[in-house]
Amino acid sequence: MPFYKEEAIIGKVVKDIQEVFDQRRMDYELVLVKNGCNIKTREIIDQLVNKDQRLKSVTIPENQGYGWGIINGLNNANGEIIGFVDGDGQVPPEDILRVLKGFETPHEVFCKGIRYQRGDGLKRKFASFGYNALFKVLFLSNARDINGKPKLFKKEFYNSLNIKSKDWFIDPEIMLKVLHKGYKAKEIVVHFDERKEGKSNISLKTVKEFAKNLVIWRIALWKKKK
Repeated sequence: MPFYKEEAIIGKVVKDIQEVFDQRRMDYELVLVKNGCNIKTREIIDQLVNKDQRLKSVTIPENQGYGWGIINGLNNANGEIIGFVDGDGQVPPEDILRVLKGFETPHEVFCKGIRYQRGDGLKRKFASFGYNALFKVLFLSNARDINGKPKLFKKEFYNSLNIKSKDWFIDPEIMLKVLHKGYKAKEIVVHFDERKEGKSNISLKTVKEFAKNLVIWRIALWKKKK
C-alpha cells in the first residue's frame, strides 16, 4: 500500500485490514510504502511497523510517481502471492480477501477487482468510463475497469511482467502486458466506498496522460507487427 498524505486515515486503514486478515488466521505481510510522504505520515508508519513484525515499510525519499511507489513495494514483498491496493481505504478488507480467493483455482496467475457502487463522484465515474472504452477500442480487449484494485499476482508471474511505469500508467501497463502474454485477468466485483479522509491526487491532467500513453502504446505495438 502506497502512502503520500494519508496521516488522517492510515492507522484505521491498516487496523481494519489486519482485523479481517487475523479473523481468517491468515499468514500475511503488509508492506507500507512511504512514497515521499510528509513527516506525520512517516511517523505513523514507523510507529505501526515497530509494533508488529507482520508490517514492513519501504522508504522513497522523494515522490517520483504513484507507479514507482507500487513497484518498490512489490519488489520488497515476500510470499507466493503479492499485490497492491491503494492506501485510502476505499476497497473494504473483506473484498481484498474475495479477490485473493480467486487463486483457489490453481491455474490463476493474476486476479483483480472491478469496482461497483463507486463513491468517488460523477466526474471520476465519467472519466473512468471513457478511459476504459478507449482501452477496449485500441486493444480489442474485454477487460473491465483497468484501474480496478486490488491487483494480485503469483509472484513469479509478476516478475515476468517487468513493469516500468513510475506514474499513474502502471495499471494500464500491467493490463497490456498481461494481455500480451496471452493471459486473461480473473476479475472479481468489489465495493469502492467514498473516501472518508484525504484527497485524491488524480486530476484532469492525469486522465489526459492516461489517454496519451494508451495511444503511444497502441502505435508502438502496431510498429512492432510491421
